[in-house]
Amino acid sequence: MKKITTYLAVLVGLLFGALTLTNTTTVKADSPLPAGRYNFAVTNEAQTTDMQGNITSTVLDAGSVWKINSEYYHGDQTFYQIAPDIFVNQNDGYMYMPRVTNVTVFNKNVAPLYDHNGKLITDRALAPKTIWYSDRTILVDKITYYRVATDEFVSIGDVSED
Repeated sequence: MKKITTYLAVLVGLLFGALTLTNTTTVKADSPLPAGRYNFAVTNEAQTTDMQGNITSTVLDAGSVWKINSEYYHGDQTFYQIAPDIFVNQNDGYMYMPRVTNVTVFNKNVAPLYDHNGKLITDRALAPKTIWYSDRTILVDKITYYRVATDEFVSIGDVSED
């Protein structure tokens, strides 16, 4: 009887071990994203995927914002987890950190504006010595930008925080 109990215990242990292996995910273990600290702003309607890269029935509306739990890589693409087993491609929007502050343009010249990709907006700029409300910051090519309008950002090098 003792031998049967031992075999049964080993069998149950192996069974649960095998089940654990089938639930293994490919989320980057050393993800630099602390869960819930960053948000994702959707710029174009976005189709979501599951962990295996399969399309889900969830479609994100442009203009919606989602908390990011972690990131993972599928092929050469980066995805952000916004819900259990629901991921959005980084190309469907931009990641940002909420930060409410006022910024003041300190240049003697106008401060250029950029979109969320860091691309220069050529038909608008911020006047010198003006104060602007900002609700988020983004990082593009190692430069921090403050958002001052829906998709308009000013470089940290052109403003000071109040």
